[in-house]
Amino acid sequence: MRSLVFFVCLAAASPAFAQEQGQPQPPADEKVDATKMGVSLSRIQRGLFIAAEREKRTADGLPRLEFNIQVYGMAPKIEVLKGVDLSYGAVPGTAPTHGQMIEFWTPPIYRSPGLPISSLAYWVANQIWEKSRKTRCEEEIASYRALVMQGVSVSAPRCSQ
Repeated sequence: MRSLVFFVCLAAASPAFAQEQGQPQPPADEKVDATKMGVSLSRIQRGLFIAAEREKRTADGLPRLEFNIQVYGMAPKIEVLKGVDLSYGAVPGTAPTHGQMIEFWTPPIYRSPGLPISSLAYWVANQIWEKSRKTRCEEEIASYRALVMQGVSVSAPRCSQ
């Protein structure tokens, strides 16, 4: 069964392959013989007779236009992605990325860094001040304990941890 399908597909593809090869064109100075082109004078006369009969049948008197065109030739190759680099960069004509939309909609004044330098400096200064306060309190408690151990009457330290 598979071999039958294979031979049917092969037989169907062979006329298409034969059409891809172009027929040699005659030189420009040589006259073309119309009888070798497959033109039938009787078919043309029959077609003209049928067209004349259809014109006579129209009731309103206006001719009915009908054209039949048969074109033989090779189809051009269609190159869909010619000049488009899919590996690097955006594809032309596509939607913008999320970052591009944010940049487009956000005014320049609000595009500054998320944490301003002044806020960072304030946070660092606050951390240093808290650490030094804690160190001073620990030193005060240590000196208080030393004085109490020596038997000196001293008031308790004000800081608390």
